[in-house]
Amino acid sequence: MALMTEQQFEQFFTPYAENVEGFYEARYWSLSDELIKELIRRHLDVEPGDRVLDAGGGTGRFALWLAGELGVRVTVADKSETMLAQAERNLANAGSTSVDLVLADLHDAPELPTDGFDAIISTYGVLSFLEDPEQVFRTLARVLKPGGVGLLMSHSLSTALTSKLSDGTTTAQEIRNLYQKRVVQWSPSVPPLRVYTAQELTDLAHTAGLEVHRTFGVTCVAHPGPEDFGYPYTGESKISRSLQDPEFFQAALETELSASADPAWSERGINLLIKVSKPAGG
Repeated sequence: MALMTEQQFEQFFTPYAENVEGFYEARYWSLSDELIKELIRRHLDVEPGDRVLDAGGGTGRFALWLAGELGVRVTVADKSETMLAQAERNLANAGSTSVDLVLADLHDAPELPTDGFDAIISTYGVLSFLEDPEQVFRTLARVLKPGGVGLLMSHSLSTALTSKLSDGTTTAQEIRNLYQKRVVQWSPSVPPLRVYTAQELTDLAHTAGLEVHRTFGVTCVAHPGPEDFGYPYTGESKISRSLQDPEFFQAALETELSASADPAWSERGINLLIKVSKPAGG
């Protein structure tokens, strides 16, 4: 099932690249970011000087943090020229020399070397934009070194169904289509996106020859309010307002870290994140 044309892809990402930094200013997204960063610290298993691929890394938000936090060399691979142009500006502003930018479509990506990376990250909804998820997982498996680890993230089916069932405007046919096709359309201005269960992500990884260690929910207890989507913001959600309090923020983060790896909670995540590795003999 084709999600979007190349023209639709660029029409979405051209304005998005200019606004993406502001989008994450809402305090709920700060909580989500901190949860992802802590999961990376605990589970990426890299050493200073290692090479990390940020698959679909866009404007380099996480690449810049990762290079500074863990002392690694990061390659951002993205198919959007507009997003990479913004990444180049962000790197220049930060004075970073530890992040490289590569224009590449992850469905093939000959620009990325086989066994070239000690680890891979892919944050937020990159996997949800894929035309052929199996092919992209094969690419990620190809470029990951034997013994290397990946943390790969997607939008979740459970959250999409919950949101659509609860919003009061969704038709019965939309719900059936979402459940059957695993594709959600949030609004006319947002392209169709793939959503997954933890088992579906696990199956994709196994098909590509990767081992799956565990699945995390990001976030699975605190959910964003409607005001947390879109930019510029015209209001503040209740959850973002509560998270302005540092003590409440820390309590929420501790709760999310505990719940994220609990199978009873993780499937409820706004996003799902799986930890994979390439067998040492692979």
